[in-house]
Amino acid sequence: MIQRMQSLYLGAVCITMAAFLKASIWVKIDVGHVYTIKPYALIAATGQSITFPYSISALLASCLVLTAAYAIMRHDNRRLQLRLIARMNLIFVILMALILVLIKKVHATYLLSGHSSYQIGAILPFIALVASLLARHHIKKDEKLVNEDRLR
Repeated sequence: MIQRMQSLYLGAVCITMAAFLKASIWVKIDVGHVYTIKPYALIAATGQSITFPYSISALLASCLVLTAAYAIMRHDNRRLQLRLIARMNLIFVILMALILVLIKKVHATYLLSGHSSYQIGAILPFIALVASLLARHHIKKDEKLVNEDRLR
Protein backbone atom coordinates (compact mmCIF):
# COMPACT_ATOMS: atom_id res chain seq x y z
CA MET A 1 0.00 0.00 0.00
CA ILE A 2 1.16 3.47 -0.78
CA GLN A 3 0.40 4.89 2.67
CA ARG A 4 2.90 2.64 4.42
CA MET A 5 6.08 4.33 5.58
CA GLN A 6 8.32 2.00 3.60
CA SER A 7 6.45 2.86 0.41
CA LEU A 8 6.96 6.55 1.07
CA TYR A 9 10.69 6.02 1.62
CA LEU A 10 10.97 3.89 -1.50
CA GLY A 11 9.13 6.66 -3.37
CA ALA A 12 11.75 9.08 -2.05
CA VAL A 13 14.43 6.76 -3.46
CA CYS A 14 12.71 6.88 -6.86
CA ILE A 15 12.44 10.67 -6.81
CA THR A 16 16.02 11.31 -5.67
CA MET A 17 17.50 8.92 -8.21
CA ALA A 18 15.39 10.47 -10.99
CA ALA A 19 16.71 13.88 -9.89
CA PHE A 20 20.23 12.41 -9.87
CA LEU A 21 19.86 11.56 -13.56
CA LYS A 22 19.27 15.26 -14.33
CA ALA A 23 21.71 16.89 -11.90
CA SER A 24 25.38 17.74 -12.28
CA ILE A 25 27.79 15.84 -10.06
CA TRP A 26 30.97 17.86 -10.42
CA VAL A 27 32.17 20.99 -12.27
CA LYS A 28 35.73 22.15 -12.92
CA ILE A 29 36.43 25.65 -14.21
CA ASP A 30 39.70 27.04 -15.56
CA VAL A 31 40.47 29.89 -17.93
CA GLY A 32 38.58 29.05 -21.09
CA HIS A 33 37.69 25.49 -20.03
CA VAL A 34 34.69 24.09 -18.20
CA TYR A 35 34.17 20.38 -17.57
CA THR A 36 30.99 19.00 -16.06
CA ILE A 37 30.32 15.45 -14.93
CA LYS A 38 26.71 14.39 -15.29
CA PRO A 39 25.54 10.83 -14.56
CA TYR A 40 25.52 10.04 -18.27
CA ALA A 41 28.64 11.84 -19.61
CA LEU A 42 31.61 14.12 -19.09
CA ILE A 43 30.69 17.31 -20.91
CA ALA A 44 33.24 19.90 -22.04
CA ALA A 45 32.42 23.56 -22.67
CA THR A 46 33.11 23.00 -26.37
CA GLY A 47 30.10 20.69 -26.59
CA GLN A 48 32.09 17.47 -26.70
CA SER A 49 31.03 14.67 -24.41
CA ILE A 50 32.62 11.43 -23.31
CA THR A 51 29.98 8.90 -22.38
CA PHE A 52 31.57 5.51 -21.81
CA PRO A 53 32.60 5.15 -18.18
CA TYR A 54 30.24 7.90 -17.07
CA SER A 55 27.08 6.33 -18.48
CA ILE A 56 27.46 3.39 -16.09
CA SER A 57 26.32 5.60 -13.22
CA ALA A 58 23.17 6.55 -15.17
CA LEU A 59 22.51 2.88 -15.84
CA LEU A 60 22.86 2.04 -12.13
CA ALA A 61 20.58 4.94 -11.17
CA SER A 62 17.94 3.77 -13.66
CA CYS A 63 18.18 0.27 -12.22
CA LEU A 64 17.64 1.69 -8.73
CA VAL A 65 14.55 3.63 -9.83
CA LEU A 66 13.02 0.53 -11.42
CA THR A 67 13.87 -1.71 -8.45
CA ALA A 68 12.40 0.74 -5.94
CA ALA A 69 9.23 1.10 -8.01
CA TYR A 70 8.91 -2.70 -8.19
CA ALA A 71 9.43 -2.95 -4.42
CA ILE A 72 6.61 -0.45 -3.90
CA MET A 73 4.28 -2.51 -6.08
CA ARG A 74 5.16 -5.69 -4.18
CA HIS A 75 4.03 -4.33 -0.80
CA ASP A 76 2.29 -7.63 -0.01
CA ASN A 77 5.56 -9.63 0.04
CA ARG A 78 7.81 -8.17 2.72
CA ARG A 79 10.55 -10.78 2.36
CA LEU A 80 10.87 -9.94 -1.34
CA GLN A 81 10.99 -6.25 -0.46
CA LEU A 82 13.81 -6.91 2.01
CA ARG A 83 15.80 -8.82 -0.64
CA LEU A 84 15.23 -6.06 -3.19
CA ILE A 85 16.35 -3.39 -0.74
CA ALA A 86 19.47 -5.40 0.13
CA ARG A 87 20.34 -5.49 -3.59
CA MET A 88 19.56 -1.78 -3.89
CA ASN A 89 21.92 -0.95 -1.02
CA LEU A 90 24.69 -2.90 -2.75
CA ILE A 91 24.06 -0.95 -5.96
CA PHE A 92 24.15 2.31 -3.97
CA VAL A 93 27.59 1.45 -2.61
CA ILE A 94 28.84 0.56 -6.10
CA LEU A 95 27.36 3.80 -7.50
CA MET A 96 28.97 5.99 -4.85
CA ALA A 97 32.36 4.30 -5.29
CA LEU A 98 32.08 4.71 -9.07
CA ILE A 99 31.30 8.42 -8.70
CA LEU A 100 34.37 8.94 -6.50
CA VAL A 101 36.62 7.04 -8.93
CA LEU A 102 35.33 8.99 -11.94
CA ILE A 103 35.79 12.34 -10.20
CA LYS A 104 39.33 11.38 -9.17
CA LYS A 105 40.11 10.27 -12.75
CA VAL A 106 38.80 13.50 -14.29
CA HIS A 107 40.52 15.62 -11.68
CA ALA A 108 43.88 14.03 -12.49
CA THR A 109 43.40 14.02 -16.29
CA TYR A 110 41.77 17.35 -17.15
CA LEU A 111 42.72 20.80 -15.94
CA LEU A 112 45.31 20.22 -13.30
CA SER A 113 44.84 23.82 -12.19
CA GLY A 114 41.57 25.63 -11.73
CA HIS A 115 38.58 25.61 -9.43
CA SER A 116 36.43 22.52 -8.99
CA SER A 117 33.26 22.06 -6.99
CA TYR A 118 30.86 19.29 -6.16
CA GLN A 119 27.26 19.84 -7.17
CA ILE A 120 23.96 18.59 -5.74
CA GLY A 121 24.20 15.40 -7.77
CA ALA A 122 27.06 14.20 -5.58
CA ILE A 123 24.89 13.98 -2.45
CA LEU A 124 21.68 12.64 -3.98
CA PRO A 125 22.82 8.97 -3.83
CA PHE A 126 23.57 9.41 -0.11
CA ILE A 127 20.08 10.80 0.49
CA ALA A 128 18.56 7.91 -1.45
CA LEU A 129 20.67 5.41 0.53
CA VAL A 130 19.38 6.84 3.83
CA ALA A 131 15.80 6.61 2.53
CA SER A 132 16.45 3.00 1.50
CA LEU A 133 17.81 2.14 4.94
CA LEU A 134 14.77 3.75 6.59
CA ALA A 135 12.47 1.75 4.30
CA ARG A 136 14.31 -1.43 5.29
CA HIS A 137 13.88 -0.56 8.96
CA HIS A 138 10.13 -0.06 8.57
CA ILE A 139 9.69 -3.24 6.54
CA LYS A 140 11.47 -5.26 9.23
CA LYS A 141 9.37 -3.58 11.89
CA ASP A 142 6.19 -4.39 9.96
CA GLU A 143 7.33 -8.00 9.40
CA LYS A 144 8.01 -8.44 13.09
CA LEU A 145 4.58 -7.05 13.95
CA VAL A 146 2.84 -9.44 11.55
CA ASN A 147 4.86 -12.45 12.73
CA GLU A 148 3.83 -11.82 16.33
CA ASP A 149 0.16 -12.09 15.26
CA ARG A 150 -0.73 -8.81 16.89
CA LEU A 151 -3.06 -6.21 15.58
CA ARG A 152 -1.76 -2.75 15.00
